[in-house]
Order: sequence, then C-alpha cells, then structure tokens
Amino acid sequence: MPCPAGLLALPAGARHETELRADWAALRAHRARLDAAIEAWLAALPADFPQRTMRYSNTKGVQREHPMWQALTHFFNHQTHHRGQVTTLLMQAGVDVGVTDLIALV
Repeated sequence: MPCPAGLLALPAGARHETELRADWAALRAHRARLDAAIEAWLAALPADFPQRTMRYSNTKGVQREHPMWQALTHFFNHQTHHRGQVTTLLMQAGVDVGVTDLIALV
C-alpha cells in the first residue's frame, strides 16, 4: 500500500533542525494523517507478514536478517524513545505534561 501523496514529503534542503510544522494544530493534523496511514498499512499486511524474514544491509554494508515481527516491534517501540525525549524537553521548558505513566492511563 503506497503512502498518501505528500505525507512523508520534506522541504527541499531539509535538515534535522528544519521545522516542519509552524503551529500545533498543523502538527497534530499531520500526525493524525500519518497515524491513519500506518493503521491502513498494518491492516493491509498479509497474516503471515510478522513471520516472514527481513533481509537487508545496514549503512555499513553488514548483511542482516531477522523476522519481520522484530522490525515491527522496533518501529512501534522506538516511538517511545522519542516521546520520552519530547516530554523531557517540554518539562525543561516549564510545561506540565501531565501523567505519562501508561499504567495510570489504563
């Protein structure tokens, strides 16, 4: 399933410090579209996809292979890392981010 047009597009010359969305509402709307695309992609995967083997070379040319379920787990778990970074930056800026413990939210 192809990604919707423009969803992953970056401005010409974008770098890691490039601001992609100037306001909170635009960022939230974009994230909602991205989440919907991820959910649609997952729904379209064949049932045996997690058991398939993923083979690739890393950026140093080292050959790797592992079950797709490991890559899927990493894809979702890595977001936790970035959410923690954002939470830390917001708290350092004096923003009350509220309760972040998952167990308190369920």
